[in-house]
Amino acid sequence: MLGYSLHVSLPAILLNADQDEQCITLPAQFGSGYIRRHLLQPGLILDIADVELNYNHVNRIQLHSPQMPLTASFYLSGRAIVTNEALSAPQTEQAGNNYLYHLPQTAEIEEYHANQRICCLKLYFELDHFPQLNLQQLAAQSSNLSNPIHNPYPLYCENPTTSRMHLVLEQLVTCSLQGIARNVYLAGKALEFLGLQLEAIITPKSSLPACLHPTDVEQIHKARHILIQNYLNPPSLMELARQVGINDRKLKQGFRDVFGTSVFNYLYQYRMDKARQLLTSGQWNVAETAHAVGYASRTAFVAAFTKQFKVSPNTYRP
Repeated sequence: MLGYSLHVSLPAILLNADQDEQCITLPAQFGSGYIRRHLLQPGLILDIADVELNYNHVNRIQLHSPQMPLTASFYLSGRAIVTNEALSAPQTEQAGNNYLYHLPQTAEIEEYHANQRICCLKLYFELDHFPQLNLQQLAAQSSNLSNPIHNPYPLYCENPTTSRMHLVLEQLVTCSLQGIARNVYLAGKALEFLGLQLEAIITPKSSLPACLHPTDVEQIHKARHILIQNYLNPPSLMELARQVGINDRKLKQGFRDVFGTSVFNYLYQYRMDKARQLLTSGQWNVAETAHAVGYASRTAFVAAFTKQFKVSPNTYRP
């Protein structure tokens, strides 16, 4: 459960801080990377961590606070091994799944291995500010808990991360808005992501095909990351498969099994959502946005955008 506990237990250098955002970077002797904290609204915090440690790190939590917030967690890359007294066995939290938990007044050990890129998002919902969250109902639907704990309605849910969730998470990471507009936008996306998690909990779960080994799933998530990082000049399917170390047939079918769509339809959806975000910022016109997401023709971009969202790009301009 990579959370702010790791962030504050490692020595770090404060890059900048204001009322709503803090950013720290790890000193070189401990590793590399940064952690950003956004105070989106009262009772709602977003942490984005992208770090690589030079040594194995063990974080021991003697007791989670009685006021522990409901926490939503997602790994873009890397993993952690979590041992909590409310769980029957250590849990490996990693890319491909998302986690929603509330385990106040429990002891916990978190282990992070060196020389892996840990990119993780955390959302903290303080329950006093979100009375509509019915933990009793959610806890009744959670099958991951096995050991009784004293606090009522403990919760630990793990579910596959869907393509819709991935798009929202990418929007959280890449938001280019500033000031109050940024906070309003990020808060909306945070609630959207929580809504998708809750939907996954209360609806029947779909399982991945047995032919997909956990290592295959991790490689498919790496492929998605490469695709997004190179969305203006994406590799071919064969090249993408080569880069992540699986064959193109397994990548093609596995990507559809994990994300619910084809490799390049996922890329298309990402470009369209990126375009919508740029237009909403008010800093890009339609022609500039078309170029920014890889369209040489404004006409082709307008047609693709209108097909995706059923409205013209100008609809999203302030």
